[in-house]
Amino acid sequence: MLRRLSVARCRLRGASPRVLFLVGAAALFAAWPFGADVGLYERYARLALASPLLHSFPVEYPAASLSAFVAPLTLPVPYRAGFALVMAMAVMALVVSSDGRPEHPGWPSRTCGYLLLGAVAVLFERYDALPALAAFIAVEGARRQRWGRAWAWAVAGGLLKLFPFLLLPGFVLAERSRTGKWPARRAGAALAAVAGAGATQQVLARGSELSPISYELHRGFELSSLPGSLSLLVDPLGLHWSSGFGSVEVLGTDQAAIAAVVAAAGLAGLAGVWGLAWRGRLSVEATSLAVLSVAILSDKAFAPQYLIWVAPLWAYWPVRKGWVVAAALTALVYPVLYSDAIVSVLGYYLATTAAGVRNGVLLVATARWLGTQVAPAFAKAKQSTVVGGS
Repeated sequence: MLRRLSVARCRLRGASPRVLFLVGAAALFAAWPFGADVGLYERYARLALASPLLHSFPVEYPAASLSAFVAPLTLPVPYRAGFALVMAMAVMALVVSSDGRPEHPGWPSRTCGYLLLGAVAVLFERYDALPALAAFIAVEGARRQRWGRAWAWAVAGGLLKLFPFLLLPGFVLAERSRTGKWPARRAGAALAAVAGAGATQQVLARGSELSPISYELHRGFELSSLPGSLSLLVDPLGLHWSSGFGSVEVLGTDQAAIAAVVAAAGLAGLAGVWGLAWRGRLSVEATSLAVLSVAILSDKAFAPQYLIWVAPLWAYWPVRKGWVVAAALTALVYPVLYSDAIVSVLGYYLATTAAGVRNGVLLVATARWLGTQVAPAFAKAKQSTVVGGS
């Protein structure tokens, strides 16, 4: 433990100018908030602590997210300031949690750069830094073949916000490849932990354990999502926008068909990534980034905080122009164009169009990156086959 603390202090000293600049910029945005999410978190926390205790849980988040929402209430400062302090600690912990890959030094700088460019406005306005930290530590554990640590952190992150659960199939495949054994005990323990959390929530607030899934299934196309971009392409003149599910939603024609196509493409993408991992064509960190990228692009929403999930994984590799442009366009959509969108139809069109360009850039950039990860593995496998055959 002392050694880990010493390493963390050394990393923090080395990255301190970048971290302090990132935290300072995020604090400035938090001082002039654009959204109402922090207020919603406070309401969830106070409702949960009201009598009877823990009778109310967030509608759109897992029950364990309350731990993030309640924590600021324990600090002797106003809730918004307390929430910013908690997120600042999470961001600093994230930035000093790794040295990155030895073949590509400079991981902390790239992580700070991506976050500053694309997600600084929401770092202290959303709680995603906490599940993103858990997810990244999980990937770090898997990369170092510390499988128990990887599973534990992925499950912890998934109980905060569901997306880290998507890392687990990749961990299963990687562990099987490295050890020759299926991690049945770990999978059983993870299922038991999730089932236990669900059962506890059911006892405390009957019928609430599946509300995050129901929330996602019933929401429409958020303005900056890929399905929202396709709606703009299909019927640009027939679009209109409305507020719902905590965001601005795009309403147009053929949305059921668009939803079905995007969902099918997302499932095919996940299956393809895990298939490549099964055949040993992708490293566990590449599998993790590819899976989260597919999940983000195929979701009904693409909020700017989703970049917090992938920025630390992007930073494993040298800076890619496509990811830089995607991050910059994300910041252009929110908060710049998003604030104008609520006052004019033209603003809605501009924000939706900019988001569509961002989605296209991100899709192409991620596909090209994936090609650079797969091609060397295929070439190596082909060479081994030729040598073996000769």
